[in-house]
Amino acid sequence: MATILNRSALRQHFRRIGRAIYFRLPAQWRDSLVDFSYRHAGSLFSGFPHYEMWRGRLRDNQITQEIPGAARLTDLSKVTPLGVAPGRIAIHAHVYYHELAKEFAGYLRHMPFEYDLFVSVTSEEGRRASERAFRNLPQLGALRVEIVPNRGRDLAPMLCAFGEALRGYDYLAHIHTKKSLYNKGATAGWREYLLGSLLGSKNRIGRIFALLHHGTGLVYPQAFHRVPYAGSSWMANRAAGRALCARIGVGYMPQGYFDFPVGSMFWARMDVLRPLFDAGITLDDFDVESGQNDGTFAHVVERMLGIVARDSGKGIAILRDTVRPSWSAWRLEQYVHRRLETSENLLSDPRLSLVVFDVFDTLLTRPLVDPEQIKAVVARNAGGELGAAYLRWRVEAEQVARGRAGRDVGLAAIMVELGRLAGLDEDAVARLQDLEIQAEVASVAARPDAAALFKHALAYGKRVLLASDMFLPSTVIETMLKRHGFDGWHGLYVSSEIGVRKDAGALYERILQDESVKPGQAIMVGDNEHSDLQIPGDQGWRFLHVMRPVELARALARLTPMIEDVERSGSLDAHIGLGLLVRGMFGKLHYADGFDAASMAPKPDSRSIGYAICGPLVFAFSQWLIDQARASGVDRLYFLAREGQFLKIVYDRVAANLPGAPPSAYLVASRRALNVPAIRTLDDVLAIARSHYGPGPLEDFLLERYGLLLDAELAQLLSDKGLWEKGRLVEVSPAGMGNLPEVLEALMPAILAQGERERPAIMAYLDRMGLGDDGHHAVVDVGFSGTIQRGLNALMGGGIDGYYMATLANTVVMEQQFGVSALGAYHNRAPLDDVPLFINKSFVAEKLLSANDTQLMRYALDDQGVPIPEFRELTAAEEAVFPLRAAIRAGALQFVDEAIAVRDELLPDFRFPLGLAARLFESFVADMSPREAKIIGGVMLDDHYCGRGIVS
Repeated sequence: MATILNRSALRQHFRRIGRAIYFRLPAQWRDSLVDFSYRHAGSLFSGFPHYEMWRGRLRDNQITQEIPGAARLTDLSKVTPLGVAPGRIAIHAHVYYHELAKEFAGYLRHMPFEYDLFVSVTSEEGRRASERAFRNLPQLGALRVEIVPNRGRDLAPMLCAFGEALRGYDYLAHIHTKKSLYNKGATAGWREYLLGSLLGSKNRIGRIFALLHHGTGLVYPQAFHRVPYAGSSWMANRAAGRALCARIGVGYMPQGYFDFPVGSMFWARMDVLRPLFDAGITLDDFDVESGQNDGTFAHVVERMLGIVARDSGKGIAILRDTVRPSWSAWRLEQYVHRRLETSENLLSDPRLSLVVFDVFDTLLTRPLVDPEQIKAVVARNAGGELGAAYLRWRVEAEQVARGRAGRDVGLAAIMVELGRLAGLDEDAVARLQDLEIQAEVASVAARPDAAALFKHALAYGKRVLLASDMFLPSTVIETMLKRHGFDGWHGLYVSSEIGVRKDAGALYERILQDESVKPGQAIMVGDNEHSDLQIPGDQGWRFLHVMRPVELARALARLTPMIEDVERSGSLDAHIGLGLLVRGMFGKLHYADGFDAASMAPKPDSRSIGYAICGPLVFAFSQWLIDQARASGVDRLYFLAREGQFLKIVYDRVAANLPGAPPSAYLVASRRALNVPAIRTLDDVLAIARSHYGPGPLEDFLLERYGLLLDAELAQLLSDKGLWEKGRLVEVSPAGMGNLPEVLEALMPAILAQGERERPAIMAYLDRMGLGDDGHHAVVDVGFSGTIQRGLNALMGGGIDGYYMATLANTVVMEQQFGVSALGAYHNRAPLDDVPLFINKSFVAEKLLSANDTQLMRYALDDQGVPIPEFRELTAAEEAVFPLRAAIRAGALQFVDEAIAVRDELLPDFRFPLGLAARLFESFVADMSPREAKIIGGVMLDDHYCGRGIVS
């Protein structure tokens, strides 16, 4: 024990010394000291939050740095510099701190192209200093220096003082003498980082102009590594941002974290920024300067730079920080590398007596990309004119009710106002109120990590309060919490009942007064960057930020566009479907063991791939299948081996207790077992041969496709006819089959004889499975050409339809021949000359849906005439995959069960969109991360039918 204590004391001693040295060093040396200390004496810092974050950043960066597009960052080293100026260039420099003018001149000397310089200053001294520093710069054309009011900081002069002149240029850079004095040096080096990224060398500027010239709208550096990640959200600026978006006519306002130049330095095409310059913004729009660190019109405009660039369609290039690399444009490594121990230690700190937890999106989460979509759930459950009236008036009713009361109000008051606005009677209003409460209660689930922190705070004897800006009655919120295992708190503050809110700051003041504690003795645990982090922090509280699952997901390159598309124009089903998936994958609070931003899940393994990719794919397909089968009057669905085994398991879960859903059966069949007994003509033989094969020996081809043993007599027959020589390989591809048709024609008698031998057994099996009765039957499989469906129809005389994940256009021939249908859910009759990615990468889908069973070769009759299946022998390599396949299935079934719960408890007519499920799958297969590829590569499948043997 003494040794442990001594070591702990030694570590703390070195840490104190290190911190003292750190803050005495010039800012530009500090990071180097930290790196050196952590690399060479890491054991002394193990367990300290900053060290663990540093170590995690290195690990995760190694995962993503070589993967194109993994983090939506641009590597300038891969861009060829532009040698000639592509148009008229202007630079605006706001020189508030005139002593930095010479520093700025040093950067501007790197300009390789002619430009005009516009300088705004706030004093005569600043004007003289700027003119001295800038007048003799190389490549400088016109120099214009103006004294401007100290209002709107760097952005007001750009728009208001120089706006008219700047509109005439093609390209614009905006820089300013940033010091950020309010944070006491916490972001030291930020200005130098931004300037170096944008103007660090002639070569660098040339590369930036190459991006701009080729269509990029806005270029700026990745967020500085010392800037808190929460700064990449709206913070205190959402309401003003919404107003400015409406004023400018922006079609899509980002909801959470989004891309914009934090620090407001950038290069841009002027046509991209024109909406800001055309908005009629005047100096009066900007706040009077009083040292604000957020919440001003200038902070709104800073965010609008990224929004107008994205809205223009020209896009944004965020320059990767190569010195302090990170996968995250927003520096989310600050969050994801926070350890559980760090959070627990923060809550159990003896200096703290009060722990306050936010409720929604912190302790409880909804399966929605946008939580406001819960109103759409209520409207759909209400249905008809009542649902339409609710959706039309619900938001306005809340605003009016608040205005009347002059404070926050509860659901009952909102519903009274809704009834008045919509002209509804008391019964209708009461029904809507009940539906809204039911939807809210049914939608939430606990965040397990948050529950653990909640219990940790209680276990350490802290006084634990809950606080929520919410219209629901506290009794309903208590029911929600207790239903999901939260109990034992000491108080619940609900804004609608006490009349004050967190997002206005008054609720925090109320809590401190009621509890008789000082701000430094209290900590807030919550998700909202403004109301749970910024406001209590400004009041002196400590805080522990908990990110919403959707915001973590938004940071991943492959999920970002899906989330934005759903927010922009997605259906309610898409909001729920993607929201459910995101909640399941990103609900954790701590990722100290790794956060793989190159993958679809933060920590990819076989179970998470099953959950995120396979689960939506099979659930959406099952819902489509039920709808199609019910509409067509199908009596029974036959799921085809082997992929159909898992499809049937999922179908049976989804269809349980649904009226009109046809019963299912598992049909142990294969192309090999059905096609050979169905052969009647040479065309039948050639149809079997046309599937891709090889290259491989003729003997194997004949055995796999036709069950035909190429004995010495048949080999001699082919040799005598000059059709095949020993050792020659068979290869079937889109380019053709060579003389294989002539070979098969010569072997036709032997092939027909083999089919005759196999036919009685397969017919007996199909009859036992009920396919011989008069019912309406359909087969179900992955797809794509309906080969097995064709064989069944040939044997049974037609009448068997097919439902598939996808079909190719060549199914039409089979449909017409037998008078049946073959429908694809994700792609129907896809053109052969433009095969979609879903089908091109179908082998991945087959791996996700594969079974442990080996390939069926044929049926034989035993002594009692019972059909007995004959399977290919199982190999050790195939057996080794069983645990991995079980994990994939477990993950998929977890998602399926959660989606069924949403349907049964929240939205009865919920349909996971087929397009979203397909997009998830296609995004996954299009650019798998190394860890994803390794997992998928570990699933072995036999493909002897195509001559490939066991394939990884």
